[in-house]
Amino acid sequence: MKNIIKTAVVLAALVIAPAQAQNLDQLLEQVRTGSLQKTKAATDMENRFRAAGAGKADILNSVRSQRATLEAQSNALEDTFAKNEEALNALRNLRQSELGDLNDLFGVIQQVAGEAQAGFETSVISAEFPGRTEKFDALSKKISQSNDLLSLDEIEMVFKEVFNELAQQGKISKFTTSVATASGAKEDREIARVGVFNLIGDGSFLTYGAGGVAELPRQPDGRFLGQAGDLFNAAGGETVNFSVDPTKGTLLGAAVERPSLAERVSQGGLVGYIILSVGALAALIAFWKIFTLMGVASAVQKQAANPTSPSTKNPLGRVLKVALDNPTTDTEAMEMRLSEAIMKETPKLTSWLMFLKIVSVVAPLAGLLGTVLGMIETFQSITLFGAGDPKLMAGGISQALVTTVCGLVVAIPIVLLHTAAASKAKRVEEILEEQSAGMVARQMEG
Repeated sequence: MKNIIKTAVVLAALVIAPAQAQNLDQLLEQVRTGSLQKTKAATDMENRFRAAGAGKADILNSVRSQRATLEAQSNALEDTFAKNEEALNALRNLRQSELGDLNDLFGVIQQVAGEAQAGFETSVISAEFPGRTEKFDALSKKISQSNDLLSLDEIEMVFKEVFNELAQQGKISKFTTSVATASGAKEDREIARVGVFNLIGDGSFLTYGAGGVAELPRQPDGRFLGQAGDLFNAAGGETVNFSVDPTKGTLLGAAVERPSLAERVSQGGLVGYIILSVGALAALIAFWKIFTLMGVASAVQKQAANPTSPSTKNPLGRVLKVALDNPTTDTEAMEMRLSEAIMKETPKLTSWLMFLKIVSVVAPLAGLLGTVLGMIETFQSITLFGAGDPKLMAGGISQALVTTVCGLVVAIPIVLLHTAAASKAKRVEEILEEQSAGMVARQMEG
């Protein structure tokens, strides 16, 4: 079966091949003789192109006609514009000449409005009288961008607002407005305005800016807060002390940025905490020692007034008891016994005094050590980040000097307390020596 199919295919190929060859020869002959005729489809396409070309020419002629018409209209409009421009310039010149002195007045008003607007944007008085900046802004635009003349009400508004600003600078008033708290929330709060200098709440300072009234995230120290509270709660006619800020925020900002006592101490680091801790311990010991010696000195003075009845509850009584217990001892032996008794009492009187002396000497040295360590860190920061920022150097040096301040703060009072305690102990020792010498003299006389 397969062989039969193959045979049929071969026979078909042999039959078609001569026919194709004949057609190709006829096509070649037609090309050579130029007898190849256009087909009907090609003829139709050519006719369509010719018809479309004829239509495009009509469209082109129509567009050219429209362009000529529009050019004529444009020339006419340009002539009209030039004539209107000349008429407008003439009207402007006439307006300027007719204005006369009013032109100078409007110039002065524009200048005053511009200066007042710049001041109103930062003035705390605008917190009580909002909207003034917008009014002056609209007025400035009307003067500079419009041909309309200012009305009498607008001119009076400028001078009323300026005089109101001057009048309010010397007044203290209360009003209610929206205040942005330190947490970012908005709430209506009654506040007080101190002239053009400060805005205060009930024991807090406020600031005014583009966003309105806001509470300072960090308040100055308690002295200024107390003054703000006193002024806010003061009754009419009452006089209170209050520190105003004539720089309108600069001094208040410096007071806010000033570190508190706790922040100063924390800047000293570990060395500062150690110095202050040891200083506090030394101060407690010094006060305890001074009070103890004051009691001992009082008891010794009472005992000195009654030497025949010695008491073992005070140093002089114990020294006198040694003499009374040995009435038959010779003078030299009695003197030795009394000296021994005084030497036994001396360590009790001078205890902890050496510790106070050591603290008064070591505290400045420890503060100097902290300063040196802080300076090393500062110079390391300068090595890494450069010396272009003076605040970096000043801040590092300031923190480094805190430990020196701590050392001096500890040393100076400890030296004074040590001197006071040592002088009291010395006074008691002198009384003991004086009384013992008197007893030896009386025995020699007897």
